[in-house]
Amino acid sequence: MNTKELEKVVKGAVEEVVSKSVKDATSVFAKIKEINALKEEIETLKLEKRVKEWDFEKREMEIEHKIGLERKRQEFEKDEAKRLAVVEVREENLKAQEARFDEQVDFVTKRFTEEVGYLKDIVGQVLACVQGIKEQGNDSDVGK
Repeated sequence: MNTKELEKVVKGAVEEVVSKSVKDATSVFAKIKEINALKEEIETLKLEKRVKEWDFEKREMEIEHKIGLERKRQEFEKDEAKRLAVVEVREENLKAQEARFDEQVDFVTKRFTEEVGYLKDIVGQVLACVQGIKEQGNDSDVGK
């Protein structure tokens, strides 16, 4: 082999090694670029996940708040219904008591009127007797 041929073979080998190294380096750079893109995508997905989790937690807190408000409203309505029922019962009892009182007043008034009538009759009879006694007494005085 002569030097030119040797040069050619060495040059070819060097070119092949350099070409392979360039291809390998290009491949490595492409993979590094892909890895960086995937890392960015992972970070983006993590951020989106945190946002969705926060939205979910926020919605859950709002729902719990609404449930709490609904419970308070139901408790208030229940208490209000109880108070209304008690007031209605008291009103009915008051009406019944008022009716009984009116009946008693009517009875007492009627009875009082009857008693006054009896007393007037008795007083009238007593007065008549007293006048009769006076007249008899006056009659006996006349004969003296």
